[in-house]
Amino acid sequence: MAKAGRPGIPYETFVEVWEQLSDEGRAGTNAALAILGGSKATISSYRERYEREQASKEQSLIKSVELTEAVHRAIAGIKVKEVTALENENKQLKVRIDDYLESIKSLEETLAEAIVAQADAKVDFDVQALKLERQLAAAEARNKDLAEREQALITRCEQLSDAANQAKQLAAVAQKETEMLRERKR
Repeated sequence: MAKAGRPGIPYETFVEVWEQLSDEGRAGTNAALAILGGSKATISSYRERYEREQASKEQSLIKSVELTEAVHRAIAGIKVKEVTALENENKQLKVRIDDYLESIKSLEETLAEAIVAQADAKVDFDVQALKLERQLAAAEARNKDLAEREQALITRCEQLSDAANQAKQLAAVAQKETEMLRERKR
């Protein structure tokens, strides 16, 4: 069994609320939605329908009224002024839009240049970092080699020092023996 949907807002109810809001100078989709509830799509649809009906009524009223040639010329003059003013506003808006588009284009170019510069800087940084890492590795290898050489020299120095001490001891023993031999010979 199908679920029953929400009860809809009758169009006539919308018209009453809309006209009341219009009289108060508050006519708007959000204001009508706040009073009636429902969905924004329904309120917007009713509003469009209402505006079409009102425009149709106005057109039929205008057609039923006979205007003099002077009134038609006055209306035409007013409309020409309105159209001219709108065209001028449109030109100004086009100029502003073109300025904004030019600014956006310039900013996009600047951004693209900055992105390229950042990428180049990163590559340069990576190259420098690699170079420094290699230099550090070479320096560490030299330090290790020098430490090994130093240790070997210290070991050799200790051996030579031991040998020198032994030689001194042997020399001292030999000198004592020589002195003893000399005394015996005397």
